[in-house]
Amino acid sequence: MSVTEQAELSPRILIIADDLTGGNACGALFAEAGLRTMTVTGGDHSMLNTALDEYDAIVVNANSRHLPPAEAAAITSSIVATAGEVDLLACRIDTTLRGNVGATAEAALRARASLTSTARAGVEGATSAPTRVLGLCVPAFPSSGRVTVGGRQLLNGRLLEDTELAHDVRSPMTTSEVATILSDGTELSCHTIDISTVLAGPTAIRAEVLTGIASGVDVIVADALTVNHIDLIGTVLADLTREAAEAGSQCFDWVAIDPGPGSLSLARAFLPARTRSILLGVSGSATEVTRTQLAALAEDPDIHVMRAELDAEGLPEVEATVRAVCGVASARAIVIATVLDPTDLRELTAEHSELIPRQLAMITAAVMERLNVAGLYTTGGDVTAAVLSGLDALGMEIDTEIVPLAVGGRIAGGRAAGLPIVTKGGLIGEAGTAALCFDHLNHAARSRG
Repeated sequence: MSVTEQAELSPRILIIADDLTGGNACGALFAEAGLRTMTVTGGDHSMLNTALDEYDAIVVNANSRHLPPAEAAAITSSIVATAGEVDLLACRIDTTLRGNVGATAEAALRARASLTSTARAGVEGATSAPTRVLGLCVPAFPSSGRVTVGGRQLLNGRLLEDTELAHDVRSPMTTSEVATILSDGTELSCHTIDISTVLAGPTAIRAEVLTGIASGVDVIVADALTVNHIDLIGTVLADLTREAAEAGSQCFDWVAIDPGPGSLSLARAFLPARTRSILLGVSGSATEVTRTQLAALAEDPDIHVMRAELDAEGLPEVEATVRAVCGVASARAIVIATVLDPTDLRELTAEHSELIPRQLAMITAAVMERLNVAGLYTTGGDVTAAVLSGLDALGMEIDTEIVPLAVGGRIAGGRAAGLPIVTKGGLIGEAGTAALCFDHLNHAARSRG
């Protein structure tokens, strides 16, 4: 993963999968995150460069899982070389670590390093430290019952060698130790970050990553039990890499080695925020109904519900709130609210009651200038009117009624014309109504493409 300044450009993400089913599953993760994704099958990879210009993520099915290791490595190297420069290279491996995990990972790392060296050699007068290519292997896939603990991969709580995979005809599993599987038949060296370190938080993870880098390893292996753990590791690596690049001390280029969630985490952490799409919610309602609905939304791990940053007068502060939103832009959906619990309630003057919707509208417009917003949710009539006005919209084209007094449609005219939008009154619905609205908005955003 290279650090770039291409905030306005689409990403170039290359995922090399060892089989078609796994590659499609990995591609689906990227597509659901709002990235334009295509799977490529067949042996002709000459069109990769063109495809990478047209799509955000290209998944190439190398069909290499059960090939001889040398042949699998050669195919991987060829694909990397043919694709050329990309923002993220991912080596998609099996969730149960079967097949040529080490051989393809080593080939991907070496081919990436070769490309990096060639690019550097072509830069006249280059004096900065050479880029060091490293692998990040976070093999956990929590939603499928695969987690990593103590450097060992577990399938539904059992070591791989204690499951039926021990008798797999083509790839019998004799160990679940990730580092051992990576180093088998290769020259790869690994450093493992234990789950206790992950649970200790960013500072502990950073220190352990630096220890591994200092020891000269090729691959950092990391435990994870949840998607949040995986995302945390990606964020730590992104911060560390940017700081090192800014200091001019060392450049790191990370290659993802995992079934998909780890690769997506790196993409979200490293690539410019504008390459990701989010659903944005804005709530200016203080009613108990709205607070209950916001609490229900917050239970969804894909939705980040946050309180707007307030100024000394208790009004939403535009720039501080926008920065806070951008700081959690890896979430699929973000909801900005003025009131989350009874402690946020306060007596408002008539002037403040008029200013709050305007401030929220300014925050909405500013966020949409910095992030790729795929759909908008507003609650409260004054807030909805202010947001539409702030986007210079003519109004809203109505498509459907989700529940009484909660409607879905598209913004008509202005800077966000055609954007899917759902609006709801502050006193409308039950605890799960806002979640229903977001389900509708997500479907509308994905249908829009």
